[in-house]
Amino acid sequence: MRSIDFRAQPAASADAAADLSPLRIPHRTHRLDNGLRVVVSEERSCPLVAVHLMIHTGSRNETPGRTGLAHLLEHLLFEGTEHCPKGGFDRLLEEVGGAANGSTWWDRTNYFETVPSHAVERALWLERERMLHFLPVLDDETLAIQRGVVLNERREVYDNRPYGMAEERLQHALFPEGHPYRHPTIGYAEDIAALDRNDAERFFRQWYTPSHSVLVIAGDIDPDEAVDLADRYLGDWEEGDGAPPPSAPPTAPAGSPVIDEMGDRVSFPRIYLGWRVPSYGTHDWAALDVLGYLLSDGETSRLRRRLVRDERLAQNVDAYLYPTEMEGLFGITTTARAAVDPELLERATRETIAEVARGVSEAEVAGAVRRARRDQIESIATVEDRAEALAYATTVLGEAAGLDRALEHYRRVTADDLTRVAAEYLAEGGASVRIVPEGAGR
Repeated sequence: MRSIDFRAQPAASADAAADLSPLRIPHRTHRLDNGLRVVVSEERSCPLVAVHLMIHTGSRNETPGRTGLAHLLEHLLFEGTEHCPKGGFDRLLEEVGGAANGSTWWDRTNYFETVPSHAVERALWLERERMLHFLPVLDDETLAIQRGVVLNERREVYDNRPYGMAEERLQHALFPEGHPYRHPTIGYAEDIAALDRNDAERFFRQWYTPSHSVLVIAGDIDPDEAVDLADRYLGDWEEGDGAPPPSAPPTAPAGSPVIDEMGDRVSFPRIYLGWRVPSYGTHDWAALDVLGYLLSDGETSRLRRRLVRDERLAQNVDAYLYPTEMEGLFGITTTARAAVDPELLERATRETIAEVARGVSEAEVAGAVRRARRDQIESIATVEDRAEALAYATTVLGEAAGLDRALEHYRRVTADDLTRVAAEYLAEGGASVRIVPEGAGR
């Protein structure tokens, strides 16, 4: 194995982040007469096409007592339509070597297929079936079955899983009553159990409309052909009932952090810290993302170096930032070593953030930017990834070009930006959820 003398390597320049080349996904946008935005990204290197239909609705649009409705509706839309009975979606896609799935989050619901380029029309026909021919076949029996599936999913992923309730508790601690992001996307069990066919039909008619949707076709296809096919299959999709305008979230409370502690069937304490921060697409959001890399990505990152390596307080640490529309959520999760007081671990975490707020070097920031760029490139490596990225940018930022602007912010992030956002958004307040072994709570 050839050895490398790292002492001979040139040091990263202080303005290395600014020297990064722009990251672009080529695309073209067309709006159909019914209001549906169609984004096409041509990529001829592989004979595959990804079709993503993203609806601008998620758990944030649910009403009190009806949480989990957006996610339940996603399940129902895989249960068959007037011309494609249950099981038909998978069979028709598997026949041509394709695959499909869907997902629900706070701000959006997504349906997507990946097919060989010769089978694009099959994927578009299936989405037409979903949007235009679903409600006539929705019945109480199908809804009851999927309601049970979702309740079981909640029990497995949240209620009966170690640390499973932590994120829900963090949302409760961080977002006040009435905030659209306060409740979990999967919903509360008692609400899910109460959902009926009228709820599903009303939500579908309000939100599943062309003006609330984005269709992305990415891959081995001519852009003009893609737009023509979109118009042929979804051009007669009609507007539904008017959806209410989104309400502004309550402002973030000032002062001391909200602290919540719960016992769980776990071996080690774990701390979930969270702060309300600016929304996705802003310069401060990009600076906070870079801050997350500086804090926890790599063995020499600030938190890993102090908490895991030097002081041996934690087994692991991870920082994350949600790319949400109304506002962002910056979080740090740390798992303590045996016999470590969670209060001590949290205090060391906050002290490290305060150190960053007092100053970081441009070289350190440049390294964090480059690690962020590494993951950004990986996140758009396939046509499926690019389709989702373009759909999400169009949905929450208003246009596909918003993705280019969001990525461009990283080239201008400076050390001053990181110290400023650390001091402004993370120095005080926020919320802390401590999950401790049962019987160890105070």
